[in-house]
Amino acid sequence: MKIRMKIRSKMLLSVVIIASMVFLSSIGYLTNKLKSISLKESSSLADAIAAKNANLIKSSLTAEMGMARTMANSLADFREHPDAKRVEYTKQILKNVATQNPDFLSVWCIWELNSVDANWNKPYGRLSLTYFRENGKLIFTSGRERLDGDLLTGSYYYLKTHKKEAVFDPYRYTYKGSNITILETSVCVPLVEGERFAGVFGFDFSLSHHQVLIDKIKPFEGSIAMLLSQNASIVAHSNEKLIGLSFDSIYPKENKIFEVAKNINSGKSFSATFIDSKTNIEYYATFASFAIEKSENPWTLALFVPTKVLMKEANAVSKTSFVVILVGLFVLIIVIWVIAFSITNPLVRTTQILGKLAQGNIDTNSKLNVKSGDEIEDIANSVNTLIDGLAKTVNFANEIGKGNLNVSYTKLSDRDLLGESLLNMRKSIEQAKIQEDKRKVDDEKMNWATLGIAKFAEILRQNTDDMNEFSYQIISNLVKYVDANVGGLFLINNDAKSDIFFELASCYAYTRRKYLQKRINLGEGLVGRCAKEGETIYLTDIPKDYIHIVSGLGDEKPSSLLIVPLKLNDEVYGVIEIASFEVIEKYIIDFIEKIGESIAATVSNVKINIRTVKLLEESKVKSEELASQEEEMRQNMEELQATQEESERKSIEAESLVNALNASSYVIEYDINGRVISVNDAYLDLTGQKAKEIIGTHHSDNLLMTEKQKHNYQNFWRDLKNGAIRKETNKVTLSDKTYTFIETYSPIFNENHEVTKILKIAHDITDFIADKREIEK
Repeated sequence: MKIRMKIRSKMLLSVVIIASMVFLSSIGYLTNKLKSISLKESSSLADAIAAKNANLIKSSLTAEMGMARTMANSLADFREHPDAKRVEYTKQILKNVATQNPDFLSVWCIWELNSVDANWNKPYGRLSLTYFRENGKLIFTSGRERLDGDLLTGSYYYLKTHKKEAVFDPYRYTYKGSNITILETSVCVPLVEGERFAGVFGFDFSLSHHQVLIDKIKPFEGSIAMLLSQNASIVAHSNEKLIGLSFDSIYPKENKIFEVAKNINSGKSFSATFIDSKTNIEYYATFASFAIEKSENPWTLALFVPTKVLMKEANAVSKTSFVVILVGLFVLIIVIWVIAFSITNPLVRTTQILGKLAQGNIDTNSKLNVKSGDEIEDIANSVNTLIDGLAKTVNFANEIGKGNLNVSYTKLSDRDLLGESLLNMRKSIEQAKIQEDKRKVDDEKMNWATLGIAKFAEILRQNTDDMNEFSYQIISNLVKYVDANVGGLFLINNDAKSDIFFELASCYAYTRRKYLQKRINLGEGLVGRCAKEGETIYLTDIPKDYIHIVSGLGDEKPSSLLIVPLKLNDEVYGVIEIASFEVIEKYIIDFIEKIGESIAATVSNVKINIRTVKLLEESKVKSEELASQEEEMRQNMEELQATQEESERKSIEAESLVNALNASSYVIEYDINGRVISVNDAYLDLTGQKAKEIIGTHHSDNLLMTEKQKHNYQNFWRDLKNGAIRKETNKVTLSDKTYTFIETYSPIFNENHEVTKILKIAHDITDFIADKREIEK
């Protein structure tokens, strides 16, 4: 039998049945899905919280590891210290670290004995140096250990063979003078010389401050947080009574099922859901492992959260959703019943308008006005929305054509190809504009850097003879140009090759500086480290009390610190230190590094200029002295000739004059044939010869003559024999060494005014010639 039903009844029945099935299916699916999503998101949140707090603890341990590494690095050049001073130097470093870090329980160093005692050549034996606190006092102990061989199962032997940084598993220790047992650990950094183990540096510190952080980790109601070492020992726990116990002793079943201790030991981060066998509470447990610098001793932060807490919100939402869906289904039935009465009347008008839209005729005045309250009204509204959307599309395209990229536009639907194309077009235009703006910013930075290079090139050109003015102009202009607040320029002082250091040449706006040092040794502090490594240092976490800036707002610590080496051909000539309240951008750092090369070159040139001026002044003084000596020698020769004429009357005076001449000059007598007949002691002392080796030799022996001198040599002796006085500058090679002399040759006459011999008075100017050539270079 065929059942006849009105269309509105068919619509109502069909919609109600389908809607009921869909709603009931949806509510079941959504409820399960919501619980799953909620659990997943809550688990992810728990993972993130665990990872975040693990990183906080990692940062603390990393800083402590870094301090141990700094101690080791400070003695990396221990071979440069004599054996007798290495131990004292090590003690001083340990004492400084222990004094400056009162939270450290002990600071220690264990040297391989063959690294500090040249007489010990065995591969075992060690020297232990320790500073520890007892009753609030710092006490030092030392001693030689394992002189008969290493303990192969000990921690020291592990460090010696592996040569890697390490963090020991926590242990309890009671110090003398106290009845309190402290849970502590040790951070160790080996000192390796090439592939050879030289020793290990470290310190012990209490783990109690980690308990404070664990106590603060309460992200969920009933959650439990704990910090585990590599061997799964509990370092800190929400229940302090469990500190020091192993994870396996508290959760043996869970440890066996999920291999917790094994995963922790291997440094693996993981999560699991389990039911506590003691409390029957289901937990979601997340384990966030973290490595401590280069050590092979990972630690883990564990966070246990009751799953019912994670699902609490999801269950509430599920109940609310079920009620809302039931109410919605009831309302839907009523609405369908009402709208079923009018469904066809507006269809004709709708068809006409759609026909116009299909032809591209978009008229906002031809919208449908349907108030039926049913699907027909929805159809009419959709048509009206389409008309509005197309009109907006047309307006959007027009505005884009005019260059207005900020005009708002919403696509008609996800499949609106025209709208998508228009939005893509605007996006492309915006990207092009962004690229253009970025290019302008880059051009401005480049122009800024170019102008700065030109500015400092002019400053460097104008200040080449006064190091103080040069230093001030550089640092003052640089601080102003980069909009920093304070700055200092340190230049190398290598006047003494055995004592090379950096000194504060000039500063700008400094009011307070750590240690207030004007002299900084290589490797000392941040400036010394920068000079030693030749690498830029940029810090935004500036050490406490390192530097402060005084302004109208008070005395504040800067936000950033930049230290740049002034290098030229890998040689550091100085260091620039700049501090600012603002972050120093990368292009500014690049600019300072670039002009640093020019500053280094100018520093080198200025030092060379200053040294050249000094050498020129010294050369001038020597030239004047030489001229004075030459004039004195000429006067002495004139007096000598007069004395020879009156030799019988003034023999005593002549003898005194000859003695003075022998003392101040090199005197040689030749016969008229050029053979040596006498030589004074001063010449013998200079050349290291004996008189018998020289007497009888010819004037030309060992004489280095130019071609011109060789050509005029016969004329030279002819003039002397004729009674003429000659002045010459000659080079003589004796015992593989070349001497340069300025010489005056004077003929000696007898009573008949006949030349009987030749007297040569010479002065050694070898060093003067060398200095002159050095200046000319």
